Amino acid sequence: MSRPAVRMRGRRRWPWLLAAALLLGAGLPLADHFAGRYQAQLIEARKEARARLEKMGWYYLRADIADVRYTEDGRYRLSVWMENVFPEHDFFVMMPAMRVFVQVGPQWREVPVSEPPQRYAEGSVVNLKEKIVIERVFEVSLKDYFELLPGYMHVLINNVMFLSDDAEPKHDIVERSDNYYLHLRPANANDDDLRRRNNFPGEVPLFVTMPPH
Repeated sequence: MSRPAVRMRGRRRWPWLLAAALLLGAGLPLADHFAGRYQAQLIEARKEARARLEKMGWYYLRADIADVRYTEDGRYRLSVWMENVFPEHDFFVMMPAMRVFVQVGPQWREVPVSEPPQRYAEGSVVNLKEKIVIERVFEVSLKDYFELLPGYMHVLINNVMFLSDDAEPKHDIVERSDNYYLHLRPANANDDDLRRRNNFPGEVPLFVTMPPH
């Protein structure tokens, strides 16, 4: 008598097991759908954040040469300004690594660059809220430089900046590389000769900036 009773109880569980299996089978595609949708939303949000960061890097961040002057030992002190033109949009900039090149014939020759003591040291991170100025010192010992402007050296300054919307970024970082070109007066140049060769009406400029080329 006990065995038929066991079989009857087993038969009663089958509909529940079948229903559970059907629900599980229907739930797996639904779970896959929501998981895929969630991943797509994450990817889209990441793209939007990247686009905002790139916009900040190329439209909100401004940088250019502020000044070049001689040092007492015959080198050049370069000043570059950086500014967030929309300070209501918060972002952080790593203070740049700058390289300086002088054209010799058809080639660019890199010259030594050092960093003088200053507030904004290379590699430090700044929440750019106001216009700041950073400085580098470079030395030119080349004698056979190319003269695009008579008597002046043709100089290229490469300024590489890294930008993020967080002081300690965990996701995207935007790299921006600017090139500045200028004609630079050699330290031992003769002003009367430069004035005559270039028809300068008055004071001979130490440097003349050029558009990117």
